[in-house]
Amino acid sequence: MPLSRIVAAVDGTRAGFEAARQAGRLVSPGGTVRLIAVADPYFAAMNTWAGQRLVSPEDVVKSSGDHLAKERLLERAAEAVADGRRQIPAGIDVQGEVIEGATRDVLMDAAKDCRVLALGSHGGGRMTGLVLASTATDMIRHAPCSVLVARPPFDEDDFPRSIAVAVDGSEPSLYALEIARQIEVACAGRPAMRVVTAGRVPTGAVAPGPLGDIPVEQLRGRAHDAIARVGEGVDLIVMGARGLKGAKALGSVSERVAHRSASSVLVVRPHA
Repeated sequence: MPLSRIVAAVDGTRAGFEAARQAGRLVSPGGTVRLIAVADPYFAAMNTWAGQRLVSPEDVVKSSGDHLAKERLLERAAEAVADGRRQIPAGIDVQGEVIEGATRDVLMDAAKDCRVLALGSHGGGRMTGLVLASTATDMIRHAPCSVLVARPPFDEDDFPRSIAVAVDGSEPSLYALEIARQIEVACAGRPAMRVVTAGRVPTGAVAPGPLGDIPVEQLRGRAHDAIARVGEGVDLIVMGARGLKGAKALGSVSERVAHRSASSVLVVRPHA
């Protein structure tokens, strides 16, 4: 199942906890949520975790600052995993661990063993990543799995209250539609679902095989702007990744929407 195993990165911030919470809401029945807190040496070197100091000046006088910073980092990471567990509904299989290493390397390795990688969106409606501004964007471009960029919903107890699926007739977008339908079924039809398209795609219907003819709402304007605006009125946008890598992925529609949308965005990869 495409949503049977979700990895959520927790980092002691509200954004990270939102990623854990939404992972728990979206995981398939009988699936697993794996919580990972990355104890990145960068945090210890910068003496920071979740915007707070790891070691105070007084602590440095009493002990080795570097050693104490690493010790505190591991403690805070373990606390983040424990707190993340409390965001996930009872009855879901939850695994949690602290992994030492560079954030990008740890997350890329974790992405090989899951169907979805969930990350919190940090700050001002744009992703600033878990360590550097490029981390979340890097995952969207390069992770072999689907990527969820989590933002606070209208009602955290009712997520996802509403879903928009962006389609353009391509295989990735039809796969996104299939995933959205699975979420709808798993939530007993509770989320209201819109199917939208933008750019040079005919209005009317899309025929994705067994899903049948599905009416599509045509949006005005450039695709990334129009789809991102839909996020003002829904909890989750689901859209396909075209499989572009490296420089070819720069400025892709899914990446821009993930940056600009006010809602959570799930960028799915076919067969991930």
